[in-house]
Amino acid sequence: MRKNKFYSLLLSLIIAFGLWEYVVSYISTQDDNTFYNIPVVMEGESVLREQNLMITDKSSETVSLHLSGARNDLSKVNSGNITVRVDLSSIDEPGVHELSYSRITYPGDVPSNALTVESRSPGSVYVTVDYRRTKDIPVTVRYIGNRADGYIYDTENAVLDNTAVNISGPATVVDQITDAVIEVDLSGRVESISESFRYTLCDAAGEPVDAQQITTNLEEVRLDMQIQQIKVIELTADIVYAGGATPENTTVTIEPSTIRVSGGEAVLAALGDTYSVGTINLAELEKAVNDLTFTITLPEGVTNQTGVTEAMVRVQLSGLKTKEFTLERIEAINVPAGMEAEIINASISVKVRGPVAQIDALTAEDIAAQVDFTNAEAGNATYRIKLTFGDKFPNVGALKTGSVSATVKEASE
Repeated sequence: MRKNKFYSLLLSLIIAFGLWEYVVSYISTQDDNTFYNIPVVMEGESVLREQNLMITDKSSETVSLHLSGARNDLSKVNSGNITVRVDLSSIDEPGVHELSYSRITYPGDVPSNALTVESRSPGSVYVTVDYRRTKDIPVTVRYIGNRADGYIYDTENAVLDNTAVNISGPATVVDQITDAVIEVDLSGRVESISESFRYTLCDAAGEPVDAQQITTNLEEVRLDMQIQQIKVIELTADIVYAGGATPENTTVTIEPSTIRVSGGEAVLAALGDTYSVGTINLAELEKAVNDLTFTITLPEGVTNQTGVTEAMVRVQLSGLKTKEFTLERIEAINVPAGMEAEIINASISVKVRGPVAQIDALTAEDIAAQVDFTNAEAGNATYRIKLTFGDKFPNVGALKTGSVSATVKEASE
């Protein structure tokens, strides 16, 4: 029992000594320190705006404070959590004004009166105030550089996305500004311009104005201007020969055969001398004479000067015959390992086309119908049929090959 009392008394003495040491070292001990580069916060700028005034210069953006107080409080503050404020609300006219520091605050757990300001550097802040002025100024385009021969620079019809810039700032500066000038160098330009340009605020003599304190409603102005070259190109169509149709038995004509276009040099060079109006898969055409209409859609940057917006493509097939067969046998190929495929359709009707002699000799037994199940997954789906013909029928092809329904599932053991 006595031993327990002894240890309790010893523990109490240790705790009491620790508390005494903390109070002596941190709570009651006074200290001082200097804090540098503390930002100065301006308050009351809304009052200036209401009077159409603005600050154009400050003597200092930061202040140094020499503070004294309890070491515990000083240990909690630094240049980043001290706030020094200056009140602007008393200013009511342009000029240079000397202002004192109105309020100093510390972190939330340090009372505002806990520390004493021994000195400040600088002792006060000087601000320069001017009237704020706002106005719209026109955007002027200044073209420079030598223009290339053989090209049209349509400067008269150039389009700006903004014809004026709104500027705001000190009246003494705003009053000097008359134009927002964008400078466009046409040297080596052989393609239409569609770009955004930064502008320079200039005075009546065309000289740049120091506009660091000017704010604007936009940073760039977009200019669209055509620079064009004229070229004649031939219209073509991409032909997919299939269904028994070959270059030998197919004739393709296009009306108009050529059109006149304009555009930048690089764009026209990339376009080449021909332009395809579209793709035609001959396996999808069953008639001997097929008239197809295509919209002439040129690449971006190319203008159709002819005014014709559609091309008529005539496809003529000669010496070919079409015949329909009903196929009873459909072969499943490339069924994934461990799976089995069941084709639901008992038969399928197909149309084939080719030279008359070959079609007349062709029978259903000469046609192999296959369904490729490569990468097929379990479940019900439709699959396209592929038709192949014997060596005796090299020029026969399928028209609009259909599809069949099939079930793919795990193979039964």
